[in-house]
Amino acid sequence: MARSLRLLACTLALAACSPTTHVITDYDRGTRFSAFHSFTVIARPHPGTGDPLVVQRTCDAIVAELTSRGLAHVLDPAEADLAVDFTVGADDRLDVRSAPAPVAGPWFHGGSWGSQIEAEQYQEGTLAIDVFDARSRRAVWHGSAGKRLSQSDLSNSHAVIREAVTAVLAGFPPKEG
Repeated sequence: MARSLRLLACTLALAACSPTTHVITDYDRGTRFSAFHSFTVIARPHPGTGDPLVVQRTCDAIVAELTSRGLAHVLDPAEADLAVDFTVGADDRLDVRSAPAPVAGPWFHGGSWGSQIEAEQYQEGTLAIDVFDARSRRAVWHGSAGKRLSQSDLSNSHAVIREAVTAVLAGFPPKEG
């Protein structure tokens, strides 16, 4: 029993450290996405992001991804079918885990007593992309991603941003029908 608990605790700890990007998307099922042919990225300040290069890299990755899907990037919002907005950033997180602490000795027979607590501080990167019908100004699509950031991710934000944008936009535009 104690061995099973230790195996479960190790499995959960490894799963918690997984470098995968968790993506969530949603869209307006009444929208005909095949009618959209061009987009613009909404130019606005991103005050929560301390590094302007992160904002620029995110914008560039969105433009590259959407143009690779056949949409034309236009600078003038009046000429766009879609308006794309995004938020990007990283937040400090604290992960606290508790597990029974095994105790051995002449008075104990394989049981456990007390608990073992581990705390880990890390940064979680988040990206949200929102797509609006430029004419009606209604939201038609939303996607977001979150990932626990490693030291390597923090020092190579270009690759992480590109990966996150690609993951979020993987289902865009959604299949109609």
